[in-house]
Amino acid sequence: MTSRKLQFTGALFDGRSSTKNFVEIELTPQELILKKSDRETVRWAYSHLRWTAETLPFQIEYHIDDENGERLETLVVEDPEFYESFSRIAPESLSAKGKESGFNWKLYISGILVLLFSVYVLIKVVPSFLAEKMVDKIPVEWEIVLGQSILNMLPVEKKPDPEVLAVLQDTVDLLKQPDTYPYELKVYILPVKQINALALPGGPIVVFEGLLNVAESPEELAGVLAHEIQHILLRHSTRGILQSFAGSFLVTLILGDINTALEGIIQLTGELETLGLSREMEAEADLKGMELILSADIDPHGMIRIFEKLMQDELLQKGLSKQAATSEENDMKISSYFSTHPSGLNRLAQLEKQIKSHENGNWKPLFPNLDWNKIKPEN
Repeated sequence: MTSRKLQFTGALFDGRSSTKNFVEIELTPQELILKKSDRETVRWAYSHLRWTAETLPFQIEYHIDDENGERLETLVVEDPEFYESFSRIAPESLSAKGKESGFNWKLYISGILVLLFSVYVLIKVVPSFLAEKMVDKIPVEWEIVLGQSILNMLPVEKKPDPEVLAVLQDTVDLLKQPDTYPYELKVYILPVKQINALALPGGPIVVFEGLLNVAESPEELAGVLAHEIQHILLRHSTRGILQSFAGSFLVTLILGDINTALEGIIQLTGELETLGLSREMEAEADLKGMELILSADIDPHGMIRIFEKLMQDELLQKGLSKQAATSEENDMKISSYFSTHPSGLNRLAQLEKQIKSHENGNWKPLFPNLDWNKIKPEN
């Protein structure tokens, strides 16, 4: 059995000057004993040590706080056996090294929390602020180009049913006001089973085939179309895209990848759920959309009925209704609409309140000679 080496030599730097003091080192189970050339003895408790180099040359720091102030003394040892001998006589000191280094973990964690909060505010608040400031300065021509670029990414029906498309387009033309923004409000049909509709910047309105399936009258379709028209007129879609892009842009700037930020707008506009419409925008589109319905003397209960259908799955999930969905497929369709159109019972209640003073209105039936259920797409 080999005996442990407990005596070494090293160089001590006192933290106040660059002077190298050679010392004799003795290892004990509780502390390091350093003997200077002037025979002065210094004792270092293991609990105050911090290893800064565990390979040759070995380095240990010792924190001192006395009448002369705070400083770090450094011991340098070039004997290759030093670390192994130290680990044998004081293994617990090695496993706990760095704990008493003077590092303030509370301050560090507080700093991280402040940084995270600042980044959160930067990403959540700044994009909204920028979007609000910029949207009114965006020219209509820019909106039209943006809307068309998104539309070109969607597999809209190239040869839609002319009767169905006529109902949709004629309804939009009836709803829009003479002083409408200089947009060409044009309807497109997307041949997918989702229950949805999409207002793109600059005028395109994309109606999903799934929505046509569940609608039972032109009045119900008019309710959704009026809502989408207002998204365009109020520039919600443009504002939402600006806000989403600003957030993405800030994130990539923080990460330092400007190329990704510049390319992000292309990918962003290709994803339907990134138009960034907030609950406030949806509520405003409901209110203004209902105003369009009432101004056109269209029965507003059609809008109520279609919203009740669109909310059916949400009500079931919240336990507010015991009515069963007709199929698992319909469950998925209905929830898909609200995945991009935040809603709630309050939204429907506001619409009902809005039409309360018009209950005795003389509503004009939309397309009285048309049986919508005969021409609409089959499920």
